[in-house]
Amino acid sequence: MDMRSNALASTECNSRDGRKGESLKATTDRLCTEVEAIAPGTVCSVLAVDRGGYLHPLSCPALPQNYSDAFDGLAIGPAVGSCGTAAYRGASVTVTDIETDPLWTAFRASALPLGLKACWSSPIFNSEGRVIGTFAFYYREHRGPSEFEEAIVATCAHLCTIALERHERVLERERMAYSDSLTGLPNRAKFDLSLLEEASRQEGLRGLLLFDIDNLKAFNDTFGHRAGDALIQIVASRIAATAMPHRSFLAKRRRIRRLG
Repeated sequence: MDMRSNALASTECNSRDGRKGESLKATTDRLCTEVEAIAPGTVCSVLAVDRGGYLHPLSCPALPQNYSDAFDGLAIGPAVGSCGTAAYRGASVTVTDIETDPLWTAFRASALPLGLKACWSSPIFNSEGRVIGTFAFYYREHRGPSEFEEAIVATCAHLCTIALERHERVLERERMAYSDSLTGLPNRAKFDLSLLEEASRQEGLRGLLLFDIDNLKAFNDTFGHRAGDALIQIVASRIAATAMPHRSFLAKRRRIRRLG
């Protein structure tokens, strides 16, 4: 095994083991940094793809943060740079000339001033075959990947799958712990945490508005608990809709919880 293969094996071992309590971003940042060290001339990028098909930057430590931020919330599609297109196609996309390739028409103005001339991106799949991210190499010259770089990405894509799925499990556990199973709203435990968060803030006044459903017990006794649950869900969804961002300039600070 040559030196580069040893370095790749070491990177795989370190990333697979992870570090206790390490966040997803810390994991992907470390992976990118180690990969760039064993593949000189590359700039590594990892994006997540949510269930709605939107991109969210995870790591690109070698580039300015505002460059990555420009991709946050973009929908994947047939001409969304290398990464958005790779996620859309579910296949690797190699662009050897960002300046002229039509896939980069909307994004080259951000990439070219940073000296980025080419980009090769590969989709990251979860265990169910759904695209959950992309792993990309940018180049400061017009070229595609080498065989060694292809081996690196094959390994890194698998490691990213492990990290992303682990992160999803953590989020799901948190969601279950702090969400009401009937309405999907944050529950009393989340309400208590919110109170602690608000207590640490110094600015402004706060208000608490409580809603109750009159005669819910009588409704349950008459129509059954299934109908009562449906009523609670309808009321909860209508109240929650008032806190949607486009409904009010105060929406970002509104918090809807189910306490009962």
